[in-house]
Amino acid sequence: MNRQFPIRPRALVLAMLALALVLDEAPPTQAQQPPAAARDPQIGQAFPVPYRRTLTNHYLVRARINGQGPFNFLVDTGAPALFIGTAVAKKIGLNPEAGEFWTAVDRFDLEGGIKLTNLKARVEDPFQLEGMNALGLPGATIDGILGFTVLARFKMEFDPRSDRMTWTRLDYEPKEPFVPKDPADRQAPAEVQAMNMLGPAMKLAAMFLGKQPEDLKQPQGVLGMALKETGEGNTLAVQIAQVWPRSAAHQAGLEPGDQLVSLGKQSVHSLQAAHEAMAQVKPGDPVEITIQRGADRLERTVTAGPGF
Repeated sequence: MNRQFPIRPRALVLAMLALALVLDEAPPTQAQQPPAAARDPQIGQAFPVPYRRTLTNHYLVRARINGQGPFNFLVDTGAPALFIGTAVAKKIGLNPEAGEFWTAVDRFDLEGGIKLTNLKARVEDPFQLEGMNALGLPGATIDGILGFTVLARFKMEFDPRSDRMTWTRLDYEPKEPFVPKDPADRQAPAEVQAMNMLGPAMKLAAMFLGKQPEDLKQPQGVLGMALKETGEGNTLAVQIAQVWPRSAAHQAGLEPGDQLVSLGKQSVHSLQAAHEAMAQVKPGDPVEITIQRGADRLERTVTAGPGF
């Protein structure tokens, strides 16, 4: 026996509302999807970042700020953000906006080919800058600090036998440190304030101890390739791991996998030997390189490009 159930008006209205909500929350079609944000072309790329180890065993790298520089930046995994010294900010016309904790940096270039845009920096002189510069302990003036908001964008590989780190750009944008909205609450934690008191104390010490002279700087040429050691013992060799696009090495036809036999007039059997040979190369020098590619031994002349 068939039974007919009357549709009540209220139930019909509720059903139509539910259907409307489902349709409203349905994912948009491909044509309706908003355009994807432009992907940073450097994501996934590895960069050879030259560094110098200071007299205090800190790592310094060089950077340009809005096209000006280069300046020495301390690599500090414990710092929360990018810090730029007040003297440098004044020199390049980077003026903090009144009432704002952060200062916008349009472009930040690290030696080795890394380019970052639209960063936020804190213009300040933490005790590392103020105190260490006063005593001249690093052997070089420190102009700023690279902290988490920059370093977290990279996978970083350190090799103390090399004069370059390898930084690989990650698909990750770190959040900036929290800053209270009320300027009255923007005080550094007590332990940070105590640490910052070391700066004036080290300045006072410098008056009695004197300032250490800075190391002499010699411009070094750049070939545009990363090297790695292969084998061990009597089979130890140096191989080209990467060749940077549009670099001098790329233009000379060098390829990843080539074994480096000699650089200039020096035979190369280890990374240390290769770096010692490169230390003599100045920008613009023609460098004769011998490589082993499979069964072929090839000679190339590479004109060193300028570093920072």
